Parts: sequence; C-alpha cells; structure tokens
Amino acid sequence: MLRLKGVTLLMTIRTVRFLVLAMLLGLLAGCQEHENENPFLKEKGVYSGKADEPLSDETNQQLRQRMKIQRGGSI
Repeated sequence: MLRLKGVTLLMTIRTVRFLVLAMLLGLLAGCQEHENENPFLKEKGVYSGKADEPLSDETNQQLRQRMKIQRGGSI
C-alpha cells in the first residue's frame, strides 16, 4: 500500500469519496420540487399568487356576528 505522510492513500481516497457523496446528497436533499410552486414577488407591492375564493353569504354573516360579540355588542 502507498503511504502519504503516515496515512494510507486508500484511506484518503475513501474519505474524499465519502465527503463528495455527502455533499451530493446534501445538495439533492435541498432541492425540493414543491418549493418551485410557491409564488414570489416579482414586482414590489404586487402579489402574484392565486386569488382568494369569495366567502359565502353564510360565512360573512357568521363573521359579522363574531365582530359584534368581540366589540361588546349583542347578537
């Protein structure tokens, strides 16, 4: 076996292979597909995501009742 300053060359090659493999696995784990689906701001102050769905009349009425209760009013 070849020796490189007291360390076998075979051990050095294994260590380098392990480090390269660990770095590749780390990079692959960091690339997640669902991250590409998230919207991001392209223009300042402009939201580029999906539009909110409108609330039903029943949901709006329930929210109004809750607001009245929280303000201290009666139902």
